[in-house]
Amino acid sequence: MNLPLSDIRVLDLTWVVSGPQASRLLADFGAEILKIERPTVGDPVRANHGMFVYFNRNKKAIQIDLNDPEGLNTFKELLLISDVVMENFSSGIMARWGLDYQGMSQINPSIVYLSMPGFGHDGPYKDYQSNGPTIQAISGQTYICGDPDQGPAGWGYSYMDHTAGYLGASAVLQALYHRNNTGEGQFIDLAQYEAATSLMGTYLLDYEVNGEDNATTLKRTANKGINPSAAPQGVYEGKTTDTWIALSITTDQQWESFTRILRSENLKNDKRFITFDTRLDNSEQLDIVISSIIKELDVIQLAKQLQQENIPASHVQDTVTRAEKDIHLKKRNHITEVEDEDGRLVRVDSIPFKMQNIPDPDYTYAPQHGEHNTYVFNEILGKYL
Repeated sequence: MNLPLSDIRVLDLTWVVSGPQASRLLADFGAEILKIERPTVGDPVRANHGMFVYFNRNKKAIQIDLNDPEGLNTFKELLLISDVVMENFSSGIMARWGLDYQGMSQINPSIVYLSMPGFGHDGPYKDYQSNGPTIQAISGQTYICGDPDQGPAGWGYSYMDHTAGYLGASAVLQALYHRNNTGEGQFIDLAQYEAATSLMGTYLLDYEVNGEDNATTLKRTANKGINPSAAPQGVYEGKTTDTWIALSITTDQQWESFTRILRSENLKNDKRFITFDTRLDNSEQLDIVISSIIKELDVIQLAKQLQQENIPASHVQDTVTRAEKDIHLKKRNHITEVEDEDGRLVRVDSIPFKMQNIPDPDYTYAPQHGEHNTYVFNEILGKYL
């Protein structure tokens, strides 16, 4: 299958989440990803099998020890015939092997080198250790997440690693476009801290324009709609245990339709909720009233009714429901299957967009540790060890 990146070879030294997310995006569009791991121990995410499969499909795995002179020479041989090098080590690690951009560009002047340390390669924090939750915290995202009367909550999972991965793949594509036009290689210094901070731009703008006293986005608001404002906005439990609906109402027209669907004249005529502004002012009382009504309803049916009136609403899905029952994802073929090493079909997410004249890739299962040593060392490099 001729995919857009079929002629691109990537030396992938990344591990865990952020880097493998970036290289997987390139792999999905045909790039040959050579995932390089130490012979004695592989990517630690291999211990979490499902997670490893998600981030490392469509890749080839080889074993190289960069601390060994022979391994380092092998890497340099591959560097000569590759287009991209990617890593998400701490700042300074690659330089220990003579593999900073200066060193690699002397071997291959057209190489595109993506480096993804937590805080970049300069600045006061460049030697700090990081992971998704700590990057989330220092970027300001943890501070704004949670209930107003409690401390910061944040998220337990490393969503910021995904953000850095998507931006890393985008940066590589831009660098390859530049190389194709100029012949020049490129060093990409992607600080994951800045990748996370880039998601906070509206908060900075609110502060800059309105000042600390008048800005509306600087404090924790739980599920409440602040910018743009919405009331009601939240997640409300239905009549069946652990079933919920998320909804957000931003106009009087939506409110009128909402009260009609709920068949609540009391709610419609309550003076506290007559206008959008009064609903905002009394949002806590509004939540109490709405929660008591929705607690008697089927939230899946309610969400459908609200959508028919152009009101943003959805029942809250768990992973099992999404995988087994979501008719929309099935219709769009978003859940696809790959065959594992035992011949078992395993379901995975496909890429989240469709292109008219480019086919979806044929997904392959994540490789075993060193699975493609023979192919790379024998067929590509001709070593025949």
